[in-house]
Amino acid sequence: MMACLALTVGVLPLRDRLFDPVPVATQVANTPFVVFAVLLFSLAAVYMALWWAARDYQVFRNMGIYLALCGVQMIWLYEGGGKSNWALIAITGPVLVMIAGEALRIPNRRWTLIIWPFSILVFLVGWLRGFHFLQPLPVDASDLILLVLIVQWVRVGQRRDRNIAAAFAFFILVRGTLSSNIRAVTHMPGLVDIGGWLWGLAPIAICLLGVATLVIYTRDLIADRREKLRMSAEMEAARTVQQVMIPEAIPDVKGFAIESVYRPFGEVGGDFFQILATKDGGVLVVIGDVSGKGMPAAMTVSLLVGTVRTLVHYTQGPGEILTAMNKRMLGRSHGGFTTCLVLRADADGRLTAANAGHISPYLNGQELALENGLPLGLAASAVYTESTFALDAARQLTLMTDGVVEARDAKGELLGFERTAALTTKTATEIADAAQQWGQDDDITVLTVARQ
Repeated sequence: MMACLALTVGVLPLRDRLFDPVPVATQVANTPFVVFAVLLFSLAAVYMALWWAARDYQVFRNMGIYLALCGVQMIWLYEGGGKSNWALIAITGPVLVMIAGEALRIPNRRWTLIIWPFSILVFLVGWLRGFHFLQPLPVDASDLILLVLIVQWVRVGQRRDRNIAAAFAFFILVRGTLSSNIRAVTHMPGLVDIGGWLWGLAPIAICLLGVATLVIYTRDLIADRREKLRMSAEMEAARTVQQVMIPEAIPDVKGFAIESVYRPFGEVGGDFFQILATKDGGVLVVIGDVSGKGMPAAMTVSLLVGTVRTLVHYTQGPGEILTAMNKRMLGRSHGGFTTCLVLRADADGRLTAANAGHISPYLNGQELALENGLPLGLAASAVYTESTFALDAARQLTLMTDGVVEARDAKGELLGFERTAALTTKTATEIADAAQQWGQDDDITVLTVARQ
């Protein structure tokens, strides 16, 4: 009993320190604060629901927290907490600054974090006698930072955010009613008496800000989701195109053991290859790399593969094939480039190869010396000279894209040509595994051809 009495005695002075007694007439006049609280809690609930549905839009979460805190302030004021409301404002100010910086997409805004330790310090010492003058400073400081953020937006912001900037600019003007320092200079009223009810300008501005930004953010979210759906559909179409262009099965060519491994770095890669049996019992291998990713790269790959499949009905000469592919690519590179290597292995072991800027193949761990022509599509006058070699029995020919050589570890070191050359006597799967374990940084394609 004595403990309960002591607790009650301790709580009552704290309540008296935070809240003033409120006569019934004053409570009636302050009824708008309850209305504002309901509106703010409702808006906060809507924002949090939207954040739950779209977790990547953290501005919804932050705005919901801010509006909920403002709703608590309205109840606090209704209960007579006018003399201690400054403490709640000191906490909500930094949240508002964080929201504004994120909503306006201001880069390099870490300096705004200084508002947090300042506001917390005021919250802690503002209760002490002799430090009451600090109480309105968090409002002034947060308004000043908001003003700087808006000025930054004017300099580097996007036009799509102009409505948000206008909303925050309006809010800063009205929010000045919360600061006794600003009211002393501007004589702005904090409350307006309408029909005996006291309507606060700042709560009205908060509600308007909440509604306006809700409309703006929701519209932005819808546009963002539409764009992501469009990009997802484009990527799916690109994957479909690429899957069609990459051979599902390697042709069974008597006298040759052929292995292929294709591992794109992203959802859609730029590597391509074709393995085709020739009329005289040999095999034609085409391997290349299109700069870029996504649908543009996939469409370029489809064009090149379609060209190869058409050409092999008329010629199986690597130089002629590259020349025709180069003409087909003129004006279609769009600032990029395509490297390609065409190699024909005849049944008797004779190798004929032509290169358009691609990595040279390796024969039993040694790089073949090919004349290197220009990548496809850069010049109509490009010449692709054929080189001939011999593929003896039990020797392995290895072709790859630069994703192997350019594999990069956590320290930024490349796998490089020397390590790659040492790997080229292994199977295609082992080479691709080694490059991936080193640190895949691009699409990886490895083909091996050996005479049996």
